[in-house]
Amino acid sequence: MVPIAEVDFGGVTREINMSFVPDAEPGVRVITHSGLAVRVARTDVWDPATDLSG
Repeated sequence: MVPIAEVDFGGVTREINMSFVPDAEPGVRVITHSGLAVRVARTDVWDPATDLSG
């Protein structure tokens, strides 16, 4: 069975395959690509408060 999670992309919710990050807990930010969570985002490198992408 493929682990699936609902992920919020700034108000747009999508189902994402969590196979690569099975230990990710709810509330943790993940890097995604084409419907797949690739890894957990490092908050020491990326701070959502300073994100300029949108």
